[in-house]
Amino acid sequence: MDQSILIYSSTDPVETMQLGGDVVVMDEGSVLQQAKAQDVFEHPADTRVALIANDPAMNLIAGEKTGGMIVINQAIRMDVPRHLKSLMDGRYTFGIRAADISIDKEGDLWEVELSEISGSETFIHLRNGEHSIVGLLEMVKDIQIGEKISVQFDTQWLYAFDQKGDLAASPFQKAD
Repeated sequence: MDQSILIYSSTDPVETMQLGGDVVVMDEGSVLQQAKAQDVFEHPADTRVALIANDPAMNLIAGEKTGGMIVINQAIRMDVPRHLKSLMDGRYTFGIRAADISIDKEGDLWEVELSEISGSETFIHLRNGEHSIVGLLEMVKDIQIGEKISVQFDTQWLYAFDQKGDLAASPFQKAD
């Protein structure tokens, strides 16, 4: 029996992940990561892969792990999730997917820069200080530009990248 290899090129991360198999993530002619689709999704090699392999792009926010807290700025602080507890204290870039951000009265206050309804979902572009993020709500919600809303990160899905941008910790990592 003949064996065939199919090479499929796409700029759509969702489509690529749905096809599964082996994925080569490239940017400007350079190979950034080559792995199974699931591995690229769960363990992006660095911040560039995290941006490319997600739609919308993974939110990347500079912050510091100090003791049992992640501090983004004076207003945004969160408990360190279990999978990040073994990280050394220091500065990191934290990554979170848009779908892992929700409106929650217990959350931190963010200002709406843009709200766009797309089918049965709502994309919200938010700002807090110098930090901008995009959230994806799986509902149609009318939110006004300039409105201040409380937003919660589902920290069990938080990534940490070191100062070079390389993956330091993934929520999918195996427990030690």
